[in-house]
Amino acid sequence: MRPRATQPAQPGGALGPKLRHRATRQAFEFLRDLYTLRSWDDLTTHILNFIPTLIPTDICSYNDMSAGRRYAAYQGWPSGHPTIPNDQEILGRYTHQHPLIAHVERTKDFSARKITDFVSQREFRKTALYNEYYRPLQLPYNMGTAIALTQDSVIAIGLNRIKRDFADHDLAMLNLLRPHLVQAYGNAQAVSTMQEQLAAMQQAMEEMDRGFLSVSDDGRIRWASPRAHAMLASYALQGTRRTDWLPSLLREWHKQQLAQRHSTPDLPPPLTPLTIDHGTRSLRIRLVRDGEHSLLLLDELRTELPLTSLAQLGLSRRETEILSWVAQGKTNPEIGSILGISPRTVKKHLERIYSRLGVENRHAAMTVAMEAMQQGWHSRKR
Repeated sequence: MRPRATQPAQPGGALGPKLRHRATRQAFEFLRDLYTLRSWDDLTTHILNFIPTLIPTDICSYNDMSAGRRYAAYQGWPSGHPTIPNDQEILGRYTHQHPLIAHVERTKDFSARKITDFVSQREFRKTALYNEYYRPLQLPYNMGTAIALTQDSVIAIGLNRIKRDFADHDLAMLNLLRPHLVQAYGNAQAVSTMQEQLAAMQQAMEEMDRGFLSVSDDGRIRWASPRAHAMLASYALQGTRRTDWLPSLLREWHKQQLAQRHSTPDLPPPLTPLTIDHGTRSLRIRLVRDGEHSLLLLDELRTELPLTSLAQLGLSRRETEILSWVAQGKTNPEIGSILGISPRTVKKHLERIYSRLGVENRHAAMTVAMEAMQQGWHSRKR
C-alpha cells in the first residue's frame, strides 16, 4: 500500500477583514516569532506580552479552566495587575457560569467571542461569577478564544478591559491570530514533552518514540536522529541520491510551509502538520522554527494497541476501529477516508458506540477509550 499524505484544511479559506498597514506589520512580527522553537512556558510569556500590542487590553491571561471540575488557573499580563485574595479559587468555583467556557466545552467552537455574545451585560452582572470575581477586579468587559480542549479543561487566551467594551475589529484580530495560536500550542507542547524526556534520559533520542530532523531552508538535512531515519524508511519515503536532502515529498511540503510565511500581504495561514497515512499507521510531521533552520518532529500513530485494548468494551470490529481513530483525534471525514466509508456512516457508527458505552458525546467516548487504552498499556507492561 502506498503512503498517502494529507494536510488539515486551512480554517475559513479567507483571512477576514483587511487590516491597516500598522496592524498588519505588528501581526507579522508576532507570527514570525510565534513559530520559533519554545517550550509552552516560554511561548505563554511571549503571547501574553505581545497580544496587548495588537489588541489594547488592561489584562491579558492564559487560562486553564474546567466547568465540570470547577477549576481555574491562569497566568496574567501585566505581572503587577490588581488581584483579590483567592482569585483563582474563586474563578474555579464559578467557572460553570462562564458562558465562553461552557460554549467551548459544549460545541468545541474555538472562535473568539465576548461574554456578551451569549448573555446581556445586565444578565451577566447578576451572576456570582461577576460579583465574586470580575466586579472586585473591576473588569466588566471580556473576550477570549480557546486554543485547546483537553480531556480535563479548556485552554484559552482571555482579554479584559475596565472602561470600554471590545469592538468587532478586536474580535476579528483575535480570530485571525487564533489558528496560529492553536498550531503554536501544539508545537510547544511537543517541544515541552521533548525537553522533559531529554532531561529524564541520557540517551532519550534513541529511546523515545519520536524522530527529529534539523533542516536548512533549502531542504538539506543538517542532522537527524536514528529514529527519524527508521521512520522515513518505514514509510517508503525515498530521497534523492544524495542522502543529505529531505525526501521529495517532505521537501516540497517544507518549502510550501516556509513560503506561506511571506506569500500574502495579510496574515499567512498557520504552519500545519503533515500527516502520511499507511494502512493502520500514520506519520505526523510538525515544523518548528529553530533560528534560521527548521526542526521537524516526527510522531507515529498506530491503531494496533488501541484495537487490542478496546476489545474489552464489547464493540464490533468496525466500531472498535472507529473509536480507536476518534481516540487519536481524527475527524469523521478523516476516519471515513481511512476506512473507505462515508462521514455519514461514521456518524451512525458513533451513535451506536455512544449508546453501547452509555455516553452522550464524542468527548465522553474518547475518555472511555483512553482509560481502556491506558489499562491495556499497563497490562502489557506487566
